[in-house]
Amino acid sequence: MFFSESAVWGHRGWPSRYPDNSEAGIRAAAGVAAGVEIDIRATADGQLALSHDPELAGRVVCETSWADLAALRVGGHPPARLDDVVDVGVPLDLEVKNDPDEPDFDPTHRVGRQVADRARPGDILTSFWWPTVDAVRESHPDVSTGLLLWGPMDPRDAVRRAVDRGHRVVAPERSQVTEELVALVRSEGLQIVTWTVDDVAEAARLAALGVDAIISNRPGELIESQGQT
Repeated sequence: MFFSESAVWGHRGWPSRYPDNSEAGIRAAAGVAAGVEIDIRATADGQLALSHDPELAGRVVCETSWADLAALRVGGHPPARLDDVVDVGVPLDLEVKNDPDEPDFDPTHRVGRQVADRARPGDILTSFWWPTVDAVRESHPDVSTGLLLWGPMDPRDAVRRAVDRGHRVVAPERSQVTEELVALVRSEGLQIVTWTVDDVAEAARLAALGVDAIISNRPGELIESQGQT
């Protein structure tokens, strides 16, 4: 086996089988994987809806009430809220979507703090907008936090900020993960999680480098492949 089952987390649930961030997909992923990553945005009436994009089924999430969103269907499934899935039996990666270029940008970090209010022991709150993660770390010191990064973002900056601000995890995109980065993360006592990994060979490379978790659109398939490689 090139990685253990404990290293595989579902990405937005189990998108290779269910719609992104659907309750059915999240619960199915929780049945096979060690954890599940989900995306969170606030509706017009303050509900914490699960949606990767600012729009869900053609409606702008932050401009739509939860009652109106709940009546929609995505791939035959209704939208879900954080409150609908917070009882799953595995840890959750609670990604707070907060982008200055999107209509629901929250400079006050109110949504991040509301998500943190619901975090359970073992959950981790993450975001690409690092000021939100910093704000949550200050207001909710008992909640584990992590910094997401991709492409143009320097992983070394994430490591420095994590150390300075007390975050526990850095989560680079898979192409950013190198032996040197893993060694740096380890030397600072942090954990490293990478995304989004659907290829068995790529998962093997990352596992060999020593990442703590691999987030995948195909969590069940990656776990099943362990017995076939």
